[in-house]
Amino acid sequence: MEVQKLPDTKEGRLVAELLEKAPYAEGSVRRERRIEFRVPKDEVKNFLRLASEKFEILLQITVVDWLKEGEFEVIYQLWSVSENVHAMVRTRIPRDDPRLPTVMDIWPVAETYEREGHEFFGVIYEGNPRLGPFILEPREYEKHPLRKDFNMLGYVKMVYGEDFDRYDESKTNYVI
Repeated sequence: MEVQKLPDTKEGRLVAELLEKAPYAEGSVRRERRIEFRVPKDEVKNFLRLASEKFEILLQITVVDWLKEGEFEVIYQLWSVSENVHAMVRTRIPRDDPRLPTVMDIWPVAETYEREGHEFFGVIYEGNPRLGPFILEPREYEKHPLRKDFNMLGYVKMVYGEDFDRYDESKTNYVI
């Protein structure tokens, strides 16, 4: 693996400090106040625990569906109040077995983000006791509607009937 020379900035020092403790990760400075890491799925919780020493706030957890690659990319967005730096921690997991450990014990707010990722993409955050219907209707819960292979039109026709029009009866409101 090619070693990137890190700039002599607070961002570069933050990346170097974390990579020294986590040699399994890759890290880079994207620009001022923005850093990024790529971490193997088996090490993501260890890495996030290390990162939490400097990055006090979990801003969000995002899931990206890479359908052709057969993977989901899970991105943890962190903020360091003390350093005024934003970090993205990326990991990839297989679509056919999308499992990661919960990080609720590091950042309790992760519960909400993990529930969203589970409901909309089917990612299983092991250790999160509240995975289950959250935002969607019970009939929609197992469908994972943000996956790229989700057939939205087919689902709408199944629920509302084959002759379903894209507009409601008054023709003033969009349904989809």
